[in-house]
Amino acid sequence: MKKYALTIFSVALLSVVTASPALGVSREIIQMMQQLDTLQQSVQALQNTVTTQTAILHTLLQQTSQDVSQMKSQMADLQKNTEQNLASSSSKVDSMTSQIQALSSSLEQTQSQLTKLSEQLAQTQKEIQTLNAPPNAAQTIPGAPGSQPPGPAGTPSDTSGAGGSAQIAGPSPANTPDPNSLFNSAMGSFNSGQYALAVQGFQEFLQYYGTTPRASSAQYYIGESYYNNGDYRHAVEAYDKCVERYPNGDKTLAARLKKGYALLANGDRAAGIRELRSLVEQHPQAHESELASQRLRRLGIIIRAGNQG
Repeated sequence: MKKYALTIFSVALLSVVTASPALGVSREIIQMMQQLDTLQQSVQALQNTVTTQTAILHTLLQQTSQDVSQMKSQMADLQKNTEQNLASSSSKVDSMTSQIQALSSSLEQTQSQLTKLSEQLAQTQKEIQTLNAPPNAAQTIPGAPGSQPPGPAGTPSDTSGAGGSAQIAGPSPANTPDPNSLFNSAMGSFNSGQYALAVQGFQEFLQYYGTTPRASSAQYYIGESYYNNGDYRHAVEAYDKCVERYPNGDKTLAARLKKGYALLANGDRAAGIRELRSLVEQHPQAHESELASQRLRRLGIIIRAGNQG
C-alpha cells in the first residue's frame, strides 16, 4: 500500500513539472523524487529481508519441534531400557538370594549330621571300652555271692528283659522313611533345578515329619521351588502355609520376604508392597527386612526410620 502511494505521488509531481515548463524544474523537487525512489527501494529491501527472516524462523521452528519429538522418543526408550534392566537385576538378586539360602540350609544340615556322627562315634567308643574292660570278679569266681553257674550246653540264657527293652526302643516301622534321607533327597532335587521332584520330596517329608524342626524349611522350599519355576501363585500359597503353620520356624521371615517378591512378580504390586512394608515395620533389625527395604527403594518407596518402630 505504501509503495502504491509513493508511486502516485511521484507521478503527480512529474505531471506538475511537465505541465508547467515555464515554472522550471527546481532542484529541490528533483532531489525529493530521488529520495522518494531511494526510500521506495529501502522499503522493498526491508520487506524482502522480513520475508526471508520469517521463512528462516519458520524453518528453525519446524526443526526445533522435530528435535523435541526425537528427544521425547529417545527419553521414552531410555526409560524403558532402564526399567527392563532394573527388573532383570532384581530377578538376578532374587535368584542369588534363593541360592544363598539353599546353601545355608545345606550347611546347617551338614553340621547337624556331623554332630550326630560325633555322638554315634562317642557311643561306639564307649561300647568298645565296655567290651574291653576286665570281667567282674564276682562273675569269674565260682560260688561267689550273686554269681550264677553256667547253664548246660545248648541251653539259651534268659533274655526276656532285654527282649522287652528292644521292642520298646526298636527302630521305626519298615514303611517309615528316614527323615534325613527324605529331606536331603528333596534338597538335592531343588539344588539341581528339578523343582517338581523337589516339591514332591518336601511334601513327602511333611507327610511323615510335619511337626519336626525342619518342617518349616521343607514348607519354605516348596514355595521356593514354585517361585524358581515361575509359578508365583502357588509360591504365594506355599509361603503362606509356612508362616501360618510354623510362625516360630527358622524360615518364617524368609517366607514373608519371598511372598512379597512373588506377589510383585505375579503383577499384584499393591499386595507385594504391603507385605514387604509390613515385614520391615514389624522386624526392622532382621536381614530379611533389609532385603525388603532394598526392593521397596527400587520401587521408589522409602520407609523412614521413624516408621520402623
